[in-house]
Amino acid sequence: MESIEQTNTDSKIISFHFTGKASEYFKIWIVNGLLTVLTLGIYSAWAKVRTNRYMYGNIYLDNEPFAYTALPVNILKGRLLALGFFIMYSLSGQYSQILYIILNISLLPIIPWVIVNSLRFRGKYTLYRNIPFIYKGDYLDAFKYFILIYIWVPLTLGIIIPYIYYKQKAYIINNLYFGILPVKYNGKASTFYIAFIASTIITLLSAGVIVGIAMALGSSGFFELLKKNIEHTASINVPMIATVSGIYVLLIISFFIGSAFYKIFILNNVISSIYCGQSQLSCSMDYIKYISIFLTNALAIIFSLGLAIPWARIRYNKYFYSSISISLKDNLDEITSIDEKDIKSFAEELGGFLDLDIGF
Repeated sequence: MESIEQTNTDSKIISFHFTGKASEYFKIWIVNGLLTVLTLGIYSAWAKVRTNRYMYGNIYLDNEPFAYTALPVNILKGRLLALGFFIMYSLSGQYSQILYIILNISLLPIIPWVIVNSLRFRGKYTLYRNIPFIYKGDYLDAFKYFILIYIWVPLTLGIIIPYIYYKQKAYIINNLYFGILPVKYNGKASTFYIAFIASTIITLLSAGVIVGIAMALGSSGFFELLKKNIEHTASINVPMIATVSGIYVLLIISFFIGSAFYKIFILNNVISSIYCGQSQLSCSMDYIKYISIFLTNALAIIFSLGLAIPWARIRYNKYFYSSISISLKDNLDEITSIDEKDIKSFAEELGGFLDLDIGF
C-alpha cells in the first residue's frame, strides 16, 4: 500500500496516502450534525474533534498515521469566547457607532495575533509519530506581512498582490518545526505572478470560448426554439432572464476554470518547495483530474441535497494525499519533540468566525 522507491543510500521516496472511507465518515458527519442541532451548537466542539481525529488518523506516511489530540472542552471554551466577541462585533453597529468603529479598528492588531496563535494551536495538537508540529511565528512579523504590507497595494495599483501572497506563505511555512526539525520554504515570488497571470489568461480565454459557443448556438436558432418553448409555459421576460442567467453562468464557469488552475499551480509549486530538515516534499496534482473530481463532487452534492458531502470530501482527500510524496533524508527515529505549554483555542475559533484563510 505504501509507495517506497529507494533512490540512494541516503534517501527514499515515500508517498502519503489517505485511508478514510465514505461510509465511515458519513456516520460521523450525520451524527455530528444531528447532535450539534439538538444541543444548540454546544456539541460542535466535539464534532470538530471527532472529524479531525478521523481525518488526521487516516493520513499515513511510511505506514504511520497522523493524530489530532486537542480536547473538545478546550475548543468549546475558545468557541464560546470567540462567539461572544463575534456577536458583540455584529450587533455593535446597531447600538453604538463608536463601539462599532472601535471594534473594527481593534481587528487590525487582532488579526496577526489570531493567525500566529491559530497556527500554534493547530501545530501543537497535530502529531506524527507522537511528535507535534511547533509554530514559532512572531507577532510583529505577522503584523508586517498580514496588515502593514497592504499599504503598498494602492501605491502599486495592485501589482504587489502576488508578492504579498508569496511573503505570507513564506512567513507561515518558515516558522514551522516538526519536533526539532525546521520546515523551510524555498519557493519564489515569480511562482505567484505566473499563477496569477496564467489563471487570468485562462479565465479570459475560457470566457471567449463559451461566448463563441453561445453565439454559434444562437445563430443556429437553438435559443429561439428554447425561448418559444418557455414562452408557452410561462409569462416571463425570457430574453432578459436568459441574458442575465447566461452572463452569470459564463462568469462562474470562466472564473472556476481560471481559479482551479491557480489553485493547482500554487499547491504543486508551494508544496514541492517545502523542506523538513533535509527532506523535500513534492506535489503532482493534475489540473484536469482536479476539475473532474470537483465537478462530479459538486453535482453529487447538489443532486443528493447535500448528503454526498462526506463522499465528496473523502474522495478529494484520497486524491490530494496520493499526489504528495517526500524524499526522506532524515532519520525519523532520531527526531525528538520540543516541549511547549498548552495553547488556548480562542484564536483558532475566532479565526473561523472571521473567516480567515489560515493554513500551512
